[in-house]
Amino acid sequence: MKATKKIVCLALAIVMSVLAFVMPVVAADELPLVIVDGFNSTKLYTDFGTENQKEAFFGSDTDIEAMITDVGGAFVSGLIQYGMNHKDFEAFGNRFIPALNKYFEPIAYNTDGTPKNELGYYVTDKTISEYTEEEKANLFTSFVLETAKKYGEDNTYSFSYDWRKSPIEVAAELNAFINYVRTQEGCKKVNVAAMSMGSTIMLSYLDEFGGRRINNCVFASPAWQGTSLVGNLFSGNIEIDIFAVENYLVKSADVSATTHIAAYIISYIASYEGLSHEYFGDINAAIQGVNPYIYRDSIIPLMSGMPGMWALVPGDYYEDAKDFLFPEGIDPNLEAIIAPYNSVDENNLGVQARAKEIIEAAEDDGMRFSIVCGYNRQMIPISSDYEQSDEVIDVKYMTGGANCALYLQAHDDWAQIYTQKIKDGHNHVSWDYKIDMSTAMFPEQTWLIKNMSHSDYNADNGTLDTVIWLLTADEQYTVHTDKENHPQFSLYNTYKRHVTPITLDGLLGDVDNSGAVNTLDAKLALKIAAGQLKATDYQLEVGDIDEDGEITTVDVRYILHIAGEIPYVIA
Repeated sequence: MKATKKIVCLALAIVMSVLAFVMPVVAADELPLVIVDGFNSTKLYTDFGTENQKEAFFGSDTDIEAMITDVGGAFVSGLIQYGMNHKDFEAFGNRFIPALNKYFEPIAYNTDGTPKNELGYYVTDKTISEYTEEEKANLFTSFVLETAKKYGEDNTYSFSYDWRKSPIEVAAELNAFINYVRTQEGCKKVNVAAMSMGSTIMLSYLDEFGGRRINNCVFASPAWQGTSLVGNLFSGNIEIDIFAVENYLVKSADVSATTHIAAYIISYIASYEGLSHEYFGDINAAIQGVNPYIYRDSIIPLMSGMPGMWALVPGDYYEDAKDFLFPEGIDPNLEAIIAPYNSVDENNLGVQARAKEIIEAAEDDGMRFSIVCGYNRQMIPISSDYEQSDEVIDVKYMTGGANCALYLQAHDDWAQIYTQKIKDGHNHVSWDYKIDMSTAMFPEQTWLIKNMSHSDYNADNGTLDTVIWLLTADEQYTVHTDKENHPQFSLYNTYKRHVTPITLDGLLGDVDNSGAVNTLDAKLALKIAAGQLKATDYQLEVGDIDEDGEITTVDVRYILHIAGEIPYVIA
């Protein structure tokens, strides 16, 4: 009997060995792609599946005009009540908060971490190509559609989920979905693109299930380490800063020359000394005064118990956020739900704090990992922060620790080449001296695109090129693999809608390539601006300081500032 078993086992071993050789090897670009999208990417519905079904949060069937009228009208009438009642903040809140809550109550959570309403959603379990154009527009975000267009709609799946839940809970659902796709496509592995909040879910998946079923994993504009936007909101650090508002208006309007000019006019009016100090100051004072009522009647009862939102709180805000929102102590049930992802307790670190070891373990399982994100955008101005961001997430959090200059600033030793913090034999400092990637978690595997906003990935303008290149890789690519087409830093020209790889190893402003910036560079740039000389590709890269595609007298002025170590601001 024992001899028979040995013979059978030996035969099976031989068969399996032969199959391993004869089974075709699937190329990376032929594997199915699973997209794990971000916050509000899956539409949630009240009364799902009934004739009363309605989208629970802002979306296609939200009456935007009515919402603006409701909330905007309530804000204005609240300000009037505030003024008429001798700066009575509660009078302001009584008008404004109910109108605000109307649009958040359907998705709200209780403070114990349980949902106030059970919501439903459509499960998207087919490839993108199998949906009609109308269904695509209703079910998928632009990131999904643009990525599928570039990768192949007949080979792309989008994972749908309730983004209010803990990413650890959703990770189990993602595991089932990945196994479903593997079965459908008859493959051992899949490629994954995790966008924004989707990275918290993917990180949780890798922690629980490892990387053996994942071929290439790309984090696009990832929220895996949180964002100060939510950190400040949950910590009570709300302050409307006039200059942050001005920056946001200008940068958000750079879709064309016309909108940019209009934004400059608006921002000039908004920051005009009399208006900003008197009227805007009064509005900000009113907002500061009404904040306690907004937290008491809106943020705490509706949002503070939402595990998905907690996953977006950075580790350095976590304890302060708990203390601020729950001064008498957080509900044990809520803490039990959020701590596995958020905990910063050295004896029991959460998924967020263990991100590097989780990714490295997945790489040991055979997974390839990369990050792509944007920078040089003003954060949504709910606070006075000027961190480098893509409008939604701080660069330092997306990259896992890059050393970043503040928005509209650069590392301050302009007259010399900035020395990166960690000297690893490679240059990881951006040509504009705003980002030092040497301190990031994966400096060799992270790519950044200047001026690209959070979800501004497009199949036609180059913003998706590096993402697709990484998703279809047959080996682990690094920022040195193809420095000509996919260097660590690229520039997105928002006017021309085009991404330019920046391979510059020189110094910004050093037009004559002498190794230093001085008045000779300004003179050479002035000749180019006057049309006396034609700029070389190198000169255009280092001399086009304002990044409008040419060297002009404006750039000459900036070069003189750099030469004289005089601070300046580029809008």
